[in-house]
Amino acid sequence: MTFWFYLILTVLILLFYFISRIYKPPKELDFIPTVSFFKLLIILLCNQGQYEIQKLIHESDPDRIGLVKRWERQRKIATPAFNRALRPEMVGECTNEFINLVNKWIDTPIDVFSLMQRITIQILGKLAFAYDMKALDNLDEQPYFLKIYTKIIRHVTNTPFVVFPFLSSLPLKRNIEVKSLIKEFDNFLFEMIEQRRFQMSKSKNENENIDLLAGVLEAANQEEYNHTIKELRDDIVVYFAAGHDTSSISLSVVFYYLARYPEIQKKAREEAIKVLGNTSKLPTSENIKLKYITAIIMESLRLYPPALQILFRSPTKPLTLSRNITLPKGVKITVSLWQVHRNPDIWNNVDEFIPERFINPEKEIKSNWVPFSSGPRSW
Repeated sequence: MTFWFYLILTVLILLFYFISRIYKPPKELDFIPTVSFFKLLIILLCNQGQYEIQKLIHESDPDRIGLVKRWERQRKIATPAFNRALRPEMVGECTNEFINLVNKWIDTPIDVFSLMQRITIQILGKLAFAYDMKALDNLDEQPYFLKIYTKIIRHVTNTPFVVFPFLSSLPLKRNIEVKSLIKEFDNFLFEMIEQRRFQMSKSKNENENIDLLAGVLEAANQEEYNHTIKELRDDIVVYFAAGHDTSSISLSVVFYYLARYPEIQKKAREEAIKVLGNTSKLPTSENIKLKYITAIIMESLRLYPPALQILFRSPTKPLTLSRNITLPKGVKITVSLWQVHRNPDIWNNVDEFIPERFINPEKEIKSNWVPFSSGPRSW
């Protein structure tokens, strides 16, 4: 009896130790209040999740949390940099490169999504980082940056590893390879940051430093921000994931519908030629207004929004909606953007691809088109 008691006790202690190690938050997130795995287990079993989280935040040191302050700081850095980095001329140059590349493979079947990944990474590289990703040089091999990024994303989104996150901590061959890829990915980003810093130090023309990374680096040099290279690396990953994945998927959907409906493709081409001419003329912010093509993009985003739903929220007190519907305190709430965009009470012929619905749309259409949620820049 004593033997089994000590054996069970030993197993429990080891189990406690390994679970604590696995679920211990990284040092980089020590400014965020956390809940231990075992406390979280009790919270979930007692169905008191949101109450406990609110209690934890309210009892925490505001200076230690730092979430709002850090978000405000990031926004002050990113917003001006984003505004000056948006250049239609650069997008036009990359598009011409893309057309020249595709023309060489005109008689060969090509994966459209792979092409969209290439052009988005090339545009993002030049606009955001003033860096040539060499994604449009040829189709024989995948660009170095995209190759590493794709492998890491495949691992992160692998279903068993999502459901059982502790698998990532086991000494598996897959985990060892991914850790090596992440290190390689980090080194690439750190080199890109240092290369851009060096270029900026040698540049005498301010107009050369209008990319997103240059704007962030300029702001980061100010003492009030105290931006570390690790934070810069994290920012770049966020910009890349947000700007590359959603754009390449959305563009693939647009091309699918253009191929499916030749009459819509014909009208889009006629508008482009009318506005830009019948040559490879680069667009400017003045002549970029393409009403019908914009409607095609918006209809594609309606049918296949990049995000299927918004993040979960929980009201801190009972919330009364229209039609006398009251949501109780603490309940988890989300909005399915897919369902909003396919609600037959709002949209006529809801499953049909009709770009014309976004030509002079009614107010109800505007308020219910939310592929990126809502906000002052959503329309």
